[in-house]
Amino acid sequence: MKTEKLYLITTADEITWKFDQPVIFLGESCRLYERKHIWKNMEAIVAKPYGLDNSTKEADFSKILVLKQKLFSEFCEILNQHNNTCHSERFWKIFLGHWFERILVLLLNRINTLKQCFKLYKISGTTMLKSNNNLATLDSTHINTASVDDRWNNLLNLQIFNFLKVDFPIKFVQEKDNFRVSPNLGIKPITTNQSFKIKSLNWCLYNFNKISRRFLNDKDAFIMNSYLPLQMEIKLELILKQFPQIWKVQRTKLDLSEIVKIPDKLLRKKLTEKFFYKTDCDFENIVRSLLFKLLPICYLEGFQGVKKIADRQPWPKSPKFIFTSNEYDTNEIFKLWTAFKVESGFKYFIGQHGNNYGTKKNFSQLTETITPDKFITWGHKNLICHTPAFIFKTVGTKKKVYNSKGGIILMQICHPGCYETQDIESQHIKYFDDQKKFVKMLTNDPKKNLTIRLHPAFRIFRWSEKKRWFDFDPSLKLDTCEVNINKLISNNRLVVHSYDSTGMLETLSQNIPTLAFWQNGLDHIESSAIPHYQALIDSGIIHLSAKSIAGKVNNIWNDVDGWWNQNHVQKSRRQFCDIYAKTSQNPLSKLKKILLS
Repeated sequence: MKTEKLYLITTADEITWKFDQPVIFLGESCRLYERKHIWKNMEAIVAKPYGLDNSTKEADFSKILVLKQKLFSEFCEILNQHNNTCHSERFWKIFLGHWFERILVLLLNRINTLKQCFKLYKISGTTMLKSNNNLATLDSTHINTASVDDRWNNLLNLQIFNFLKVDFPIKFVQEKDNFRVSPNLGIKPITTNQSFKIKSLNWCLYNFNKISRRFLNDKDAFIMNSYLPLQMEIKLELILKQFPQIWKVQRTKLDLSEIVKIPDKLLRKKLTEKFFYKTDCDFENIVRSLLFKLLPICYLEGFQGVKKIADRQPWPKSPKFIFTSNEYDTNEIFKLWTAFKVESGFKYFIGQHGNNYGTKKNFSQLTETITPDKFITWGHKNLICHTPAFIFKTVGTKKKVYNSKGGIILMQICHPGCYETQDIESQHIKYFDDQKKFVKMLTNDPKKNLTIRLHPAFRIFRWSEKKRWFDFDPSLKLDTCEVNINKLISNNRLVVHSYDSTGMLETLSQNIPTLAFWQNGLDHIESSAIPHYQALIDSGIIHLSAKSIAGKVNNIWNDVDGWWNQNHVQKSRRQFCDIYAKTSQNPLSKLKKILLS
């Protein structure tokens, strides 16, 4: 332990900061980049980031898995008792399993981050906000935003402090205003300017749906947001011999505005008393004490309200099957409706959404892979529950073209949020440093033809990506998702993915000249997938350092096609795609067979 006493700062809310003594920031998230002019002059350090080494990550994942298996059945039983029901664990996993997984991960990170800080540093005190607010959000979507909000984190940290029995003084200050239980928390939603063409299409779809309801059959298959392009989803319904309903267009109308908004503190206290008993594990004790305080309102006080909303949806009463690739996580109405249908014996299928399935460690036991009757992948079959198919996103679309004389696109990842056991903020800073190194090492021609494509979600988190890039080099060209990605690709000769991404699977499957690079080598990859990634490394598609990929871009710049079309490069691309981004000559026939078998 360091002997100098430091005042602990746990959030970016400067009302809780001290400027007249040495301080320690709990993490980089407490120091907003846009406020650098304030904190750079402070006598301050940042606490050591938690859990970055592989052994800790593996141990933490195992701990989460064991605790999830131990607690979930107890948790479900208490919910059944409260609702006077006898729903199965599968029912509750479909409805709230994703939230349960994520909250365990979030709590492990927060608890261990604080414990490590107290172990390594001597804390002189801290300031917390005095608040009468609650930790419960309206639904699982709002907890995503709450988890990066200073006020919500202040409440959570204070709860953890109470259990860890800290031995330093805590000063309380009154927060400036109260936040509501289901706030936007000052975070702007992602919006894009819709073209006249898109507006016209939406108008046509809206009116089409009015007509299509007249032809709805209660035994139709229910397909909602399959991840197939719209026209292919329509064709799938046609080959299933039903009138297309295009339920995905109606998704935005599914809201929880009618349900109760205020958590019942007395009820939650009673349920916590049923759930809590003291164990030898600090982590388990804190989790048991907090789960019902954190449980979103839609899963408890709002349960009957969500059921009423779900019951009046114009969806098939006896669906041939239920199929989605997008709605299984945060669409509370869809999930509850589906959970009831599954308990009644109807089949439930989930399609792969994005990358990582079959490739990333610890991705095989996620709720979406274990709750459906079939989990339909983009080609791989790592587990018995996996049914291999093809990459959904590119089915039936025109083959992407590219301009062999055009520029280069650098695809960025957004801030990853808070659902990792390790300190993601420090990791993301290292990631951004790698991006700057790559750009800096480009020679003149590729650099002046470079477009940096920010992730569509860059507006959500307070990471100031545009400012960071322009502070680094004001001459850079940034694309803030105003241009359609297909159009952007068609104007360039090379796409560089800065992380192991869904976009990489798309461009590889469509034979677009592709490069990728990221940190930490292949540490995140399942052992069964490593040989396939290694083949992409050997052929020069994947790189494990900024220096390596910058050298590759500089080397092939004048003849990207010549490199891309070499036999060994194309062979490694095809072999990789055959497993993780497979294409099909008859995709809808194949999918129909999977769904009906």
